[in-house]
Amino acid sequence: MRERHARMLDLAVEVMSTEDPDRVWPLLAGELLTALDAALVVVKEEPWTRERGSVAFWSGRPEAEEHHDESVRRRIREGYPFADHYGAGEDRAPRSAAGITGARVWRHSATADALHRAFGTRHVLGIPFPGAGPHVSGFMVHRPGGDFSPHDVRYAARVQPLLKAATNHRSLLNAVREAAGADRKREANRSLAAPLTPRELNVLHLLATGLSADSMARRLGISPRTVHKHLHALYRKLGAADRLGAVLRAQRAGLLAEDAGAS
Repeated sequence: MRERHARMLDLAVEVMSTEDPDRVWPLLAGELLTALDAALVVVKEEPWTRERGSVAFWSGRPEAEEHHDESVRRRIREGYPFADHYGAGEDRAPRSAAGITGARVWRHSATADALHRAFGTRHVLGIPFPGAGPHVSGFMVHRPGGDFSPHDVRYAARVQPLLKAATNHRSLLNAVREAAGADRKREANRSLAAPLTPRELNVLHLLATGLSADSMARRLGISPRTVHKHLHALYRKLGAADRLGAVLRAQRAGLLAEDAGAS
């Protein structure tokens, strides 16, 4: 236990020293895989729901990380049985799925069956982020074989505050990155001979997603005719003749990310 906890403390120092938010999850997941003899780690940074929300995977097997079966992702987003258990009160102690439902109920659940077929795992340990409220987020650690031991659960409880602190650090790094990007975009806009208005910038970002003029109008709460006026102004200011040209010129000017593109 001491060795695993000391390793996580060393890792926490490394995480808190990084300036790259994209390194945080892989670092934490790698340690959880090792310490808990796991095959897969799933992280939900925001409260999960059945319909939406990102689901990030880490494992020693690339095919598991690249699993795109939406039915499995839906099962994970539902968070059975963790969402109901943690959402019902203020308990945020790490627990295994079988420990919450009972071994027989978990073994015969649709979620356990789907996860076993997809990843070959049989047991899941929930490590929620501390905090009150009905919305639950955190790590779910999956492994084949036997259920997580009391020793494993105690380790998870000890590193729980470190996982939360690392998550807060990642959020701060992302906020800094977004602020820096916003500053660059403002500078890029001011560098144009005729800067875009806030409404034209809104239209530009919707244009890059491939929305039609009618869809943009509904999204912005204006008429299609007004959207077309903004589009004409965009094309003129960016020196573009059409939608694709406007997106490409906006990318080169630094107003849009390079991976943005109109369909």
